[in-house]
Amino acid sequence: MSAATPGELGAAPRGSLTRRQAHFLLFYAYFGFGSLLQVFPPLLGSIQQEFAVDHRTASLVMTLYLAPFVLVAIPAGIAADRLGVMVTGRVGLLTMLFGTMVTLAAPALPVVLAGRAIAGAGSGFLLVAVLKVGTEVIPRAQLGLALGIFAAGLPAGTGVAFNLLRPLAQLGGWRIGLLAAGGLLLSTAAVFELLASRWAQQVGLSVDPRLALRSGELWRLSTVTVLGYAAILGFTTWAPTTLVGFARIPLWAASLIASMLLIIDIPFAPLWGAVSDRIGRRRPFVIAAFTVYLIGSILVPWIAQTHAVAPLVLVIAGMGIGCAMFFPAALTIPAETVTRERVGAAYGLFFTAQVAGMLAGPVLIGQLLDASSPALGFLGVSAVTALGLVAAFTLRSR
Repeated sequence: MSAATPGELGAAPRGSLTRRQAHFLLFYAYFGFGSLLQVFPPLLGSIQQEFAVDHRTASLVMTLYLAPFVLVAIPAGIAADRLGVMVTGRVGLLTMLFGTMVTLAAPALPVVLAGRAIAGAGSGFLLVAVLKVGTEVIPRAQLGLALGIFAAGLPAGTGVAFNLLRPLAQLGGWRIGLLAAGGLLLSTAAVFELLASRWAQQVGLSVDPRLALRSGELWRLSTVTVLGYAAILGFTTWAPTTLVGFARIPLWAASLIASMLLIIDIPFAPLWGAVSDRIGRRRPFVIAAFTVYLIGSILVPWIAQTHAVAPLVLVIAGMGIGCAMFFPAALTIPAETVTRERVGAAYGLFFTAQVAGMLAGPVLIGQLLDASSPALGFLGVSAVTALGLVAAFTLRSR
């Protein structure tokens, strides 16, 4: 399937949902997802103590939140196209809330893991539904800014989870931290009900959304997305501990420096999205993102060995700016590739690729670290990034 023409895309149907309200809905949905996703990394020590498990077992609370996402994202996208965003989004939110309650009440670790898997499955339905709203309300020429704002929601949610929910958990246990994340999820549900319901969507269309999955461009983008997120998560997962050995800096400082890779996306993702709107091109930003990230991943181990912290901060900040180029440009391509009626399925495929990369990256780099040295781990990040750069040149989007 070739990219849709402007005539096929047509004018977006509009209810009473304004562009700014759509921006807020996009941001807040990803923010809620990010806070619920990342609430557990600072709490893994408490999980280990309560259930007497090792690090690998405790880390399943993250893996089993993301893994169901891979299975449900495409069906969720098809549901959004056929049944509408309100049905799909509500199913997602109710499932996320139910999974969170199961986790809170869990008497044993297997129940915790089951609750996290349930909540993760619901996340796929919510995010696909919200993206379908945003890409239909907002004109195609302004989608870069909108999806840059969406992309900023995830690191913002991560920041809240690490800096606000973690202290609560330290005072009252991991369930208090998760309860606070559940409160943020309730506010996400309220925002969705208030704003998404204002959008007049046409449903019950005869167009088969599964046709979007035949698009060669979407599959090329999926390859790029898997490699991109594998490189990003492979780095952010292991950089704190490896930087400690390389640069001889405290663990808290290494974690803070590594986190800049995503924190810097909060201002820069919307900025680069707006720039790509102004230029009217997406592919060059994807290519530039991989190029910048590749250079940074090569420089990081070399600079860390010199124990020079300031240059290390600058390089990782530069890698973050590269990531900020990638997110809005890549997120815009599905909406510019298929017709409006098939956008849900297109984003289902995109999120399947995204989460597959998020799951694969930490495992791959972790295996390299176990097999050899931190230097080989960083080389692995560079190799995955180089493959992503090659794949980015195959994209046919403007």
